[in-house]
Amino acid sequence: MFEVEKPRRFHYEPRFYDPEKEKWEALKKKYAIEREREEAERKRAESAAGDGGEEADLDYFQQRVRSLDREQREASSHLTWRDLFRKREMPKFNYQPRFSAGASMQKDNSTTATNQEQQQSADAVVEKYRQPQHRIKIKRRFDISDTDYMKPISGTKIILYCFIVFLLLMLIFAT
Repeated sequence: MFEVEKPRRFHYEPRFYDPEKEKWEALKKKYAIEREREEAERKRAESAAGDGGEEADLDYFQQRVRSLDREQREASSHLTWRDLFRKREMPKFNYQPRFSAGASMQKDNSTTATNQEQQQSADAVVEKYRQPQHRIKIKRRFDISDTDYMKPISGTKIILYCFIVFLLLMLIFAT
């Protein structure tokens, strides 16, 4: 219908665009950021001079914690040949239930009916969630508490076993 050059191109020139104004605004923004940075540095220097030891100690300890974390991350990222055969462990959670047998509940000696009702409801909740003294141990084929439960077999073990099987097959078929 219409003659359109190939490949088709889209060219748009805005009506109210002023490149000079755009350059000036970018320049203003740049210098505003620099000015804010200088003011922040000046305020930090004034506060460090005024506070003295406390701010310096805080900065030192924050820097020390960051460096220790970085060292720990770097140490854990280095793998050795022993790490290939290391057993993985299930994550350990240190959960402590709120309603345990030794939990101390607040008991008021007030004789009002509302306090007694609240105490009874609190005791009922504690009794509901209290762990039984003799827990029934259900023997299962796969026990979740076992640290090796549902652990994937490492790739190095698979390759090693395949190599051993390959050698045995070669010995069997070679004779």
